[in-house]
Amino acid sequence: MIYDFPLNEKSRTYLRLESLFAQISDNLETELPWGHIACFKAIFDLQELLDRGDLRADLIKDLERLSQRLSRWAALPEADIEQIEQMQSELIALSRQLLSAPRPGAKLKEDRLLTSIRQRFSIPGGLCAFDVPQLHHWLALPHSQRLPQMQGWLDDIALIIETIHQLLRLWRESGAFCDKIAVNGFYQDMADGAELIRIKLEHGQGCYPTLSGHKNRFALRFLPASEHPIGDVKFQLSCC
Repeated sequence: MIYDFPLNEKSRTYLRLESLFAQISDNLETELPWGHIACFKAIFDLQELLDRGDLRADLIKDLERLSQRLSRWAALPEADIEQIEQMQSELIALSRQLLSAPRPGAKLKEDRLLTSIRQRFSIPGGLCAFDVPQLHHWLALPHSQRLPQMQGWLDDIALIIETIHQLLRLWRESGAFCDKIAVNGFYQDMADGAELIRIKLEHGQGCYPTLSGHKNRFALRFLPASEHPIGDVKFQLSCC
């Protein structure tokens, strides 16, 4: 298994958005109505994250930093210049599109169905037919009618989805996994300039990692998944 841990609030937001994108994607094509309920929940969580701060400005700054880093990599003797230039072109194109695009998620706020049912998702058991009859009427529509409408909602955030996927992919590819040992389940190290810490761990070891720290230093503690104690833990680490 691979665990991704953010080292700042910005990368924490990116990972949360990526997780919500995955939840939407996994449930979008299902014909089961309750699968689309999961989509609604992810879309509403997504809206809340998009309303915090200026996500678009942060993404543009990070794309520019990545482009500058690629320029430095191009000066290395074994660099693949053609691939670097292609990646830089993609980053520049995304930056320009973000600059000219409206605020992400603005159209989601204007949708009457989403607006009418959003508050009910925060109420325990609040999705019964007597609570939200409009939602149940919509869920009873043929899948061929529901799917295009949901895809239309996602068009409003398609650029943000693409940008975060590209950004996280390049962050992850910038690091290489190295073998490490957590003595008695504990490990600490420096993480100068890193955005993410990635942990690769065999599931059979019966433990999972937790991380504390900030952009310069971090500490890992592996906790047992059962009542059995753990000793030294072998794992792989990548600072991205």
